[in-house]
Amino acid sequence: MMEDKEVIRLIGQFLHEHGYTQALEALTDESGRRFDPATMVKKTGELQAILDEHLAKEKIKEEASVSLDRLFEPGQQEYVNELWCSLGQLTAGMNILVVRLLENGALAIGASKAMVVTAELSVPISWECPPSILLSTNHLACNGAVLAINFHPTKRNLLLGGSMDRTAFLLDLDRTDNTLVKKFQNHTKYVVQAQWAPSGKYFATASYDTTVCVYRETTEEAEEMYELLKTLTFKGAVESFAFQHHSDVFVVGVRNDYLLYCYTLESGSPVKTREINMNALGDDFVSFTAMFCSFSPDDKYILLSTDKDRLILYGWDTGKQIANFYGGNSDTYGQPRHCWDQGGRYIYGSSQDMTICVWEVRSQKLVTRLEGHTGTVRDLCFCDKLGLLVSAGYDGSVKLWRNTLQPILP
Repeated sequence: MMEDKEVIRLIGQFLHEHGYTQALEALTDESGRRFDPATMVKKTGELQAILDEHLAKEKIKEEASVSLDRLFEPGQQEYVNELWCSLGQLTAGMNILVVRLLENGALAIGASKAMVVTAELSVPISWECPPSILLSTNHLACNGAVLAINFHPTKRNLLLGGSMDRTAFLLDLDRTDNTLVKKFQNHTKYVVQAQWAPSGKYFATASYDTTVCVYRETTEEAEEMYELLKTLTFKGAVESFAFQHHSDVFVVGVRNDYLLYCYTLESGSPVKTREINMNALGDDFVSFTAMFCSFSPDDKYILLSTDKDRLILYGWDTGKQIANFYGGNSDTYGQPRHCWDQGGRYIYGSSQDMTICVWEVRSQKLVTRLEGHTGTVRDLCFCDKLGLLVSAGYDGSVKLWRNTLQPILP
């Protein structure tokens, strides 16, 4: 709280600058403090600047409240709330860094010590008993910890990955010889993100070497399925990257940068369309890093996990902050992750206290914490068709979470 003498100084300065001499004299008489412009003015317009900043913050809060009430329906308890089963033997206790689950039961896991594991869960799911593992395969895809994996949007047998050994790789899970389709060596540091464009014609990899590499599909006659299209360079290590769900548009978040960089592949090559200032007041101060980002199911919003114990929601069209989500723990050394519930009314976020936070988007309320991991939760994904939240982490387990509050599956 500001001290009384500082408040009186600011008021005295305001009265002096606007020529309110009688009011200034009354302030001096009643407060016992004489205003001396020569020694008490630090810079002009101080009180006005403080008031303007306060009004701007209040306006942002008001707009956010109106936007959330208007744009999001209230949740109906359709979020996962119970640990259904734990798959703990897939990586022999290795730290799991990334996990993905498809509607057909295909499960892919990236772990430490260059381990990529694919498995098949029994589907359709019966809620009476946890799913069994029908098949599990280890793949030799790289020489370092696997930091990113993603299935092709239509060719589900293709698995894209990124590693600490500075490479990206492509696996064909239909091959019986368990060999790589291709290894890409265009980065000089960790490859922390590897994602497909929704069309499947492109994929992109992001690295701590400050670059994003965009690859394109080649012609059927060519020996290589994908080739490097363009390398984008930024001012710092790239931490976050996300494609939209319905168009080949992507955003890039960079460590120690207050901007999000937006690109489109509509022309066949990445073209920057705009930059989003992540700061609520539009200034250039760096107070957090966008460690992970994703688009809402309808692509109208973009959600950031930061290194400052909060998630931030932005309108995609406006680029403005509209909500903040607090309650999770994440610092500069963490790797927070999040995902959206299938209806877009709830979000799940990892926390360094080994829990998973569940927020209702409209109210920004932390509705529950999911407990069950005995190590840091490193990754999350939600399988819409199966109605399951999947989590994995440093306890070497993959956990499946379900909703017992309301049925998700018919």
